[in-house]
Amino acid sequence: MNILLIIFLGGGTGATFRYLISELINKLIPTSIGYGTISVNLIGAFLMGALFYFISSKLLINEQVKIFLTIGFLGGFTTFSSFNLDFYNLIEASNYLQAIIYLSISVIGSIILFFVGLSLVKFLFLFFLRFSIM
Repeated sequence: MNILLIIFLGGGTGATFRYLISELINKLIPTSIGYGTISVNLIGAFLMGALFYFISSKLLINEQVKIFLTIGFLGGFTTFSSFNLDFYNLIEASNYLQAIIYLSISVIGSIILFFVGLSLVKFLFLFFLRFSIM
C-alpha cells in the first residue's frame, strides 16, 4: 500500500479519536484549561511509549503498521498545535498560573507517560513470555 495513503488513513483515524476524546473530557471537566488536549497528549505519549517497546524489540516488524500507528494515528491523535493555542488563550486571558499548570502537566506528564507506557508493556510482555514458556 502507498505509504502516503497509510499515513493519511492513520492520521484521519487518530484525529477522529482525538476530537471525540477531547470533546468528551472537555464536557466532563468544563474549565478554561483544555483538559481534553492535555488528555489526548498524555494518552498519546503513553501509547507511543508502549509502541516504542514493540518497535525497538523488533516485535512489530511490519514497516507499514509502524508508520500507520506512529506517524499516522499518533501524529493525528496528539495535538501540539492545539496545545499551543490553548496555552496562548490562557496567556491572553491573563490566566498565568493556569497556563503554567497546563504547560507543566502537558510536557512533564507526556514524558513520564511515555516511560510508563514503555515500562508497562515491557513488563507485561516479559511476564507473559515467562509464563508461556513454562
